[in-house]
Amino acid sequence: ADNAARLQALQTGEIQGYDLVEPQDIATIKGDSNLTIIDRPAFNVAYVGFNMALKPLDDPKVREAIAYGLDRQSVVDKFYSGRAVVATQFMPPEVVGYADDVPTYTYDPDKAKQILTDAGYTLPVPIEFWYPTDVSRPYMPDPKRNFEAFAASLNNSGFKVTAKSAPWNPDYLGQVGEGKVQVYLLGWTGDYGDADNFIGTFFQSPQKAWGTTTNPLTDVQKLLDDAEIETEQSARESLYQEANRKIMTELPGVPYAHSQPALAFSAKVQGYVASPTTNESFATVTIEE
Repeated sequence: ADNAARLQALQTGEIQGYDLVEPQDIATIKGDSNLTIIDRPAFNVAYVGFNMALKPLDDPKVREAIAYGLDRQSVVDKFYSGRAVVATQFMPPEVVGYADDVPTYTYDPDKAKQILTDAGYTLPVPIEFWYPTDVSRPYMPDPKRNFEAFAASLNNSGFKVTAKSAPWNPDYLGQVGEGKVQVYLLGWTGDYGDADNFIGTFFQSPQKAWGTTTNPLTDVQKLLDDAEIETEQSARESLYQEANRKIMTELPGVPYAHSQPALAFSAKVQGYVASPTTNESFATVTIEE
C-alpha cells in the first residue's frame, strides 16, 4: 500500500516491477540503469465528487463556489510531475463527445466567497471533505496530498473544511457508494473508448454517491439515454457534448486531472506493453537471467 515500499522492493530485487509509480519517484527510477519506466497512455479522470442530496451541496451556488475554490492547476503542477493536465469535464479529450465549450471554473477565492455571501451564507461555510487512505490510483497517486492542497484552497475561499478519511476498500468506497459522504476524492479509468463508459457510467442512472437518487440530473439522463441508442456517430457526438455542457453547469462534482500513469520495472524485464485500460498481456513478457 506504500509508495516508498514499492520502490524499495524494486530497487532491492524483491520484485521485478510495479504499477502506480509515484510521479516524484520517476526521476530516481530513470536515473538507475538497472530500472526502467514504462508509460501507460492517459485514459482517466480524477474528480472531487459532491453528494447533492446532502446540505449544503443541494444548493448549486455552494457547488459553484467550491468549483471556484479548488486550485486544480496547483495540484496538477505540484503532484503529477508534468504527467497530467487539468480536466475540464468528466472524460478525457480523446473520447468522442468531448466538448471544447463547457463552463470552466478557474481558481478564484474572492469569487467563491462572493457567490456564497450573495446566496445568503455566513462565512466560513462548513463542509466535510473525504479522502481515501492505504491506496494509490492511476489518476490519484497520493490522495492525501491532493486533499491537503484542496482543503487549503477551499479554506481560503469561504469554506471551513473538516477532514475525513477511511481505508480505500471496503470502508471508503462503501461510504461514498452509500451516499454518506458530502465531498470526496475519486476517479475513473475507462474500460473502453466511448463516452458512455465515462459520463454514462457516472450520470445515466441515479446513484447515491452523487445524490442523484433524490436530486436527479433529469436533462443529463435524457441526453445520455438518447446517445446510448443513437447509431449515427455525429449525432451521438453532439448529444454527449451537450451532456458535458449540462454536467459542468449543474456541477455534481469537479473533475481536476487526466493523468499519464507510469510503471516501473527491472531492466531485465522485456516485452511488457502498457494498456490504457490496464488490460496487459503477460504472454509477451520475458525476464533475462
